[in-house]
Amino acid sequence: MSLQAEVSAETYTPASAETYTPAEVSQAIRYLSTEQKTLLVKIAKAYVWKTSYGYEDLIQEAFARVLEGKRVWPRNLPIVVFLRGVMRSIASDWPPERHDDAVQVDEIGYVNHAAAARIDAQKMLALFDDDPIAQKIFVAMLEGAKGEELRALSGLAQKDYETKRTKMRRRLEKVCHE
Repeated sequence: MSLQAEVSAETYTPASAETYTPAEVSQAIRYLSTEQKTLLVKIAKAYVWKTSYGYEDLIQEAFARVLEGKRVWPRNLPIVVFLRGVMRSIASDWPPERHDDAVQVDEIGYVNHAAAARIDAQKMLALFDDDPIAQKIFVAMLEGAKGEELRALSGLAQKDYETKRTKMRRRLEKVCHE
């Protein structure tokens, strides 16, 4: 049974036509798939690297704000895309972690590889803020999905998927050449 089907006549309000109710959000969170939970963890890890908080704190804070009604979930957004936006907003409000000014350079001469990779992935994901399907494809690519699996995850027909990938590639190439 869909979330929308469970809304009774008693709980229907004009606002609920555009956003999910806290009860619907609670149920959706309870029924997140393993894939969705994994994706939320990866997204949270990408956003908290500059703060003194853990990714679990970010996920919990996002759930709390949504369940308390401080953030409302529009019906036209998939839950992972919506929660990504909530986590991004929260992480940007959190104070940055203080570090010693001394730079730790490893024997190859690079500064903190993991942090640099997270920054790159976060910047690249932000390139697709205006396109939830492109974000979904990009995150799946980061997770190692390939070929038909990516197309299936996108929900697009083959031709539409190829067009979307071309647009994504061009946007990434444009940023790389700037």
